[in-house]
Amino acid sequence: MEDLTLSRKKICLWIIGTLVAMSWLLAGGDLQLAEALPSNKTAFILSQRLNREGPYVGLVVPNPFEIAPLLSKTVFKPHPYVPWLDLAGRRFHVGTIEGQKVVVVMCGLAMLNSGITTQQLLDFFDVTRVILFGIAGTTDPNLNIGDTTVAKYWAHTGLWNWQRYGQGPNDPLSLESSGDYTRKFGYLNIGAYDVPKGTNLLNNVWYQPEEVYPVTGVPEVRQHVFFLPVDEKLYDTAKKLVDLELVSCVNATTCLNSKPKVVFGMNGASANVFIDNLAYRQFLYYDLNISLVDMETAAAALVCYEANIPFIAFRSLSDLAGGGTGANQISIFGDLAAENAALFVSSFFKLL
Repeated sequence: MEDLTLSRKKICLWIIGTLVAMSWLLAGGDLQLAEALPSNKTAFILSQRLNREGPYVGLVVPNPFEIAPLLSKTVFKPHPYVPWLDLAGRRFHVGTIEGQKVVVVMCGLAMLNSGITTQQLLDFFDVTRVILFGIAGTTDPNLNIGDTTVAKYWAHTGLWNWQRYGQGPNDPLSLESSGDYTRKFGYLNIGAYDVPKGTNLLNNVWYQPEEVYPVTGVPEVRQHVFFLPVDEKLYDTAKKLVDLELVSCVNATTCLNSKPKVVFGMNGASANVFIDNLAYRQFLYYDLNISLVDMETAAAALVCYEANIPFIAFRSLSDLAGGGTGANQISIFGDLAAENAALFVSSFFKLL
């Protein structure tokens, strides 16, 4: 009975503190800020109240089946009074993992959702580090489905300069002379993959670095970056899990052909493209040295890079991005890959 009374007192004090904060905001100039950001002003105010208990580690995950294993009761412990907040169209789960305070949010599919959600996470909450996790495809013949990867660099491979027909590697791109575009990072010659004989007017696609404005730079003075490094300290911590035992079977009758492993040090890439094509898979690996492909990580990495927030991503492999025989295996091993990604995240938090 004593514990119950104490718990009730804590809840009352928390509510009183929140009401005081709301009154202060409603009476002052910060009301405009509350109106400008989320549609739910109360949730915004509560997020500011939660920040007094921070800081937090932010976790971004793309899809429902990827977030589900992490939010299980055995891994994620929700905040006793505010287990989640709905802000600006997204649900932010507040709690702890292995005693570390976290905010977990599902961003949804592809680059726009990932970038917006990561920025909202940094805007609303006192976040000192960001981790993105989930599944990915692999272009690397040395990697297998089920493996969990910790890439050292991430690139956005969806920013293109599509060259007109008749021009080639020796011809400057439009606006290249002004610094907008470059031929530094290589190109995809579509004609090289054209099976029917004849002229392919699609010509070349040149891959471009991202234009960024980091807080460590000068406002309105752009910088360019193609391969974004993950945070070295987080990377070194993750390397301690090189021997982590991963899940090998979906059920009693469906298992991987080889034991999954944890792999470090490769390059990953993201774009608004689901890759299930052998030729493009081989191009990314052999021409651009890219081993992982997904649709979200680089966007979150770019947001954190500009905000100078440490970032890392853990991706478990669900398919071979067109490199396997038969149908894409993501429908069979997607849940297994998601489980391995969540397992790696929970194990990683034991080391923090």
